[in-house]
Amino acid sequence: MSISYEALADLRSKSAKDALSPDSSYIKIRKQLDLSLKNGDVTRAAICYQQIGDILFEEGAMSQALSYYHKADGYFKKDTSLLNLGNNLNRIGRIYFKNNRSATALANFREALRVFQIEGNHRGIAESYGYIGQVYEQKGAYDSSHIYQELALSEFKSLNDKSQIAFTYSRIGSIYEDQGKFQPALKYFLAAYRIYNDGPAKVELAAVLNNIGDTYRKMGNYLQALSYSKKAELLSARLHDNRQLSSAHRDLAKTFEQLGSFDSAYYYSEKSRLAYSKSYNTDSEERLNLIQTLFDVQRKDNEILQLENKNRVSQIITISVFVISILATFLGVSLLSRQRLKIKNSKDLYETRQKSMELELHNKHLHQEGLKAELELRSKELTSITLHMIKKNEVLEELKSKLASIVKDDKRDQRKELKQLLEQIDVNSNQDKNWEDFRVVFEYVHKDFFEKLIKHSGLLTTTDLRFLALLKMNLNSADIATMLAVSQTSLRTTRYRLRKKLQLPEEASLQNFIHNL
Repeated sequence: MSISYEALADLRSKSAKDALSPDSSYIKIRKQLDLSLKNGDVTRAAICYQQIGDILFEEGAMSQALSYYHKADGYFKKDTSLLNLGNNLNRIGRIYFKNNRSATALANFREALRVFQIEGNHRGIAESYGYIGQVYEQKGAYDSSHIYQELALSEFKSLNDKSQIAFTYSRIGSIYEDQGKFQPALKYFLAAYRIYNDGPAKVELAAVLNNIGDTYRKMGNYLQALSYSKKAELLSARLHDNRQLSSAHRDLAKTFEQLGSFDSAYYYSEKSRLAYSKSYNTDSEERLNLIQTLFDVQRKDNEILQLENKNRVSQIITISVFVISILATFLGVSLLSRQRLKIKNSKDLYETRQKSMELELHNKHLHQEGLKAELELRSKELTSITLHMIKKNEVLEELKSKLASIVKDDKRDQRKELKQLLEQIDVNSNQDKNWEDFRVVFEYVHKDFFEKLIKHSGLLTTTDLRFLALLKMNLNSADIATMLAVSQTSLRTTRYRLRKKLQLPEEASLQNFIHNL
């Protein structure tokens, strides 16, 4: 069985892991964190929080890791550099992705992408594209997943980052493998293998060897499957990576089973189980040590806090006795004046709070008015774009009709040129850059509309989304047909097909479904 898509991402973080054990790394970073907080170094403290979150993430302590990432996020938002914030958003997104909360993960990845695009950081853009593609693969939207992975690949190629290029090839291969398209999957796995094979032996090479062997097995090429799985086995053993070794043994067992060599299949199945057990025990031991270290550090922090509180209480008691003795001397004289001052302060405080509340309400009103005005402006802009596209297609249709009449004329020497012109008009009527302008403005006015549609049905094409967007705007069938450059008959066919894709009951209205979405 090939290594999973999520496990590929884990390999990247594992390969960059510190040489120290997780608990030793935690103690080292915790000391740096305490020093940074003491010195008021906000940026360094945020990085320490993020590093602790990375350790916890790699050890599977997701909720604790998320807590530390959120602490880092609070500090990074105060920093002038947005790059740290973008990287932290991607880390938070990974947590939600691991817990199958696709919508929240996607929101964090998209926000990280926006930050990196503002900063012009192509590495961050590439990584965000890859994470977004990963979410779509989890949701089964393979076309969207493939698009985002190709975008990531393009960015990594512009950076000439061979390691990331190879890793993205493996991601795309996994998408094809999930769809049962083994030939293109093999093509991408082999492309990743060629890059990894030129460098030093590492876990990523063992993983892609496992993928290639498993893909050959699924294609029925058992000799090639055995060859690559054996290479993965030897490399994993040399690297002392029991997880990849277990995967190689499992693939060998399956291949021998397909060949009818059941003794060999049983032999490798047992070896896979033993390797997995070693990997699990090692991970469990490291996780247990880390948890124990976290507990010890927390206990010491609590003891220090209790001691500090005890000392503080003693000081407070001493000061309080002294203050009370002084106050008792002047209490009788100052009682009346303090009462008057209290009344005055209460009145001033009331007036200040009242003014503050009025100012806050006024600011909220201005903000709401601004949002309302901007939405109205966007709506007008959307209507303007739509009318422009309808008018343009109407003109093209009229021009097509006139040219068609000319073609029917007896001037046969003009027919070829006029037919070419008709074909050009057909192309231009469907490929207008205004569709992109329309999409941008439409998504602002109808937020998350396309995302909700794709979540409801991953079968929707770009043309389907355009039709449903026009339907959302309450355009009549004639205008929709004009904008899409199709006939009324084709439009009815499109409606019927969309009802099937959206799995709407016969009595349900497509129009009502779109408006209630």
